[in-house]
Amino acid sequence: MATPNEPGDNFLYGADATDATHVWAVGAVVPRPRTVPPHSQILRYDGTTWRPAAASNDSTLYAVDAVTATEAWAVGTSRSSTLVTRWNGTAWAAEPSPNGNPAGGNTLRGVAAAGDTVWAVGNYLDSGTYASHGLALQRVGGTWRRSPTPRLSATDSFAAVDATGPADAWVVGYGSSGGISSVPVALRWNGSAWTSLPPPNPGYAGLSAVEAITPNNVWVAGYAQTDIDGMQPYIAQFNGTSWRRVAVPTIVGGGQLSDIVALSPTNILATGTGGSGGSSIVLHWNGSTWTRETAPDTVRVTAAAGVGPDTFWVVGIGFDLSAYQYRNFSIVQKG
Repeated sequence: MATPNEPGDNFLYGADATDATHVWAVGAVVPRPRTVPPHSQILRYDGTTWRPAAASNDSTLYAVDAVTATEAWAVGTSRSSTLVTRWNGTAWAAEPSPNGNPAGGNTLRGVAAAGDTVWAVGNYLDSGTYASHGLALQRVGGTWRRSPTPRLSATDSFAAVDATGPADAWVVGYGSSGGISSVPVALRWNGSAWTSLPPPNPGYAGLSAVEAITPNNVWVAGYAQTDIDGMQPYIAQFNGTSWRRVAVPTIVGGGQLSDIVALSPTNILATGTGGSGGSSIVLHWNGSTWTRETAPDTVRVTAAAGVGPDTFWVVGIGFDLSAYQYRNFSIVQKG
């Protein structure tokens, strides 16, 4: 699908939708020459075409959650502080949000709303050690506040969040206790506190996305290192009691997943990037097996969105050799 681009390098990092006329994609634009700072971009597909919806100077947006036609949330970073902006059906407006480190180094990378509660997650850098620590924010009663999470390793970072209700939410990411190790992190909210429920760890792995269909059907996606095939996509499923790692196709040249979205328990899409050239990865779950679908091999797929009952949107980044600039792209699959 034709997708707007501004002069300079364009990047889309997140997507979501409520219906065929409210498909959102968010990211950033880096002007060339780089004499001015980057600014965020929000695009909306209105059923006919993509149009720019909003922009904020010196900022980047990494994720969006579309709740209804008159409510959506986008998060990112602005001048090293957390950034939260809300769609009210007419316009986007920023809301005050706390930081993990008031001195800077704060980024939000995931957002999810359920009922009257909205979650935003990411990380902040410790001023003394520059170590990364996971950051979870909760909006209740119109006010954002920090939500304490257990620290499971020396450094950690939260990449995504999803929720089935005010008393059931999931945060995923990765942690490290030093060196080059990486372990998958999964925390579950029970209405009063976060507890750790990590999926199987093959030795070196991390999580980038979570899709909570029901409290007893939760999917996570990311990456895992293998001895033979290098970095490969990683997917696991939680059944309400325990996790199981689910087999996925091996990607020649390696790869990792950045998003996972479901239209139903038997119709799920996981997307990412593979190979040294940044080719796209699109995997589909039919209820029993993950298979790789055909997608452009010259682009980096960063995010996906579902519009029931049978439409998926995929967005990402492509490189235009003629202009020598990064460009937005989007793909729609129906049926």
